Amino acid sequence: MMSADEDRLASVKELNPDLMNPKRFLIITFLYLFGPKTMAELQRALKLTWGDLDSNLKRLKERGYVEMRKVFTLRGPRTMVSITEKGVKEYEELVDKLRDILVKVRTV
Repeated sequence: MMSADEDRLASVKELNPDLMNPKRFLIITFLYLFGPKTMAELQRALKLTWGDLDSNLKRLKERGYVEMRKVFTLRGPRTMVSITEKGVKEYEELVDKLRDILVKVRTV
């Protein structure tokens, strides 16, 4: 039988490490809440450096959580970023697990 502390620790270990990264969590949350955005819009809104944004988007793309596509606008080409179905599913599961952890902590 697990103690309450062991149970909470097990819950934390189950959290998605890719999405628990603070910058990736910020990016995926923003896309979840506000829909597709250009890289420039993400960079300005989240105040990330271009390097941070690029490297974290690459990781999210490799995992299948976001997709990136080139679009042509009156101002020239832009990279549009959107959350995938897998990204939505993983994000919602992560938020549910975080909520469950809070419930466990508050009921002790």
